[in-house]
Amino acid sequence: MGVGREDQACPIGAIVLGYQEPVKYYTAGNLAHGMYCATLEAGANAEKAVSRFDVDEYETMIVGPLNRLSVEPDFLLVYGTPAQVMRLVHAVLYKNGGAITSSFTGRGECGEMIVNTVRTGECQVILPGNGERVFGQTQDDEMAFTIPAAKAEEVTEGLINTHKSGVRYPIPNFLDFEPAFPPKYKELERL
Repeated sequence: MGVGREDQACPIGAIVLGYQEPVKYYTAGNLAHGMYCATLEAGANAEKAVSRFDVDEYETMIVGPLNRLSVEPDFLLVYGTPAQVMRLVHAVLYKNGGAITSSFTGRGECGEMIVNTVRTGECQVILPGNGERVFGQTQDDEMAFTIPAAKAEEVTEGLINTHKSGVRYPIPNFLDFEPAFPPKYKELERL
C-alpha cells in the first residue's frame, strides 16, 4: 500500500511524516495542552520531542507484509508482547552488547517508529501511543520493535544464538522448588 499526503488521515502523522509544514497551532502545543500536558508551554515541549521528517523529505511510503512487498524495505516493524520485544532486544545486543536507546512520548509514535529508525539506522523499542491504540487497534498487551533492513540478518542470528544458549520465548517458568504444604498435610505424609 502506498501512503502519501492524500492518504494520511491523522494531522499529527502528516506533520511527522513531512507531508505538511508544522503550523503555529501545532508547534505552540495546542494539541497536547489540556489532553496530555498541563500547560501550553509543556504542550510545545511535547511537540518538540516528537521526531519528524523535513517537509517533502519523502513523497510516498510503501508499507505491507514483508512476504508481499515488491520493493526492498528500509525497515521492519514487528508487534509483540513485552517478552517477545525483550527477546528482540537480546538478539540485537547479542553481537556487540551495549543497550538500545529509544524515546517514548506515549503519542506521535509514528515519529519514534519511522523517523527515528530511518534517521538512526538503529533498532527501536516502540511503546504504541494512544492514537495507535484507538485508531490502529494496537492491544494493551502489545509493544512494537523496528529493525532496519540492514540489521535483519544480525537480529536473526542473535535470536538463533541466544535461543541456543537457553534464552527462550516463551519464557520458561522456574519450578525447581519444594512445595510448602500445610502442617496437616505433612502429618498425613508422616503417617
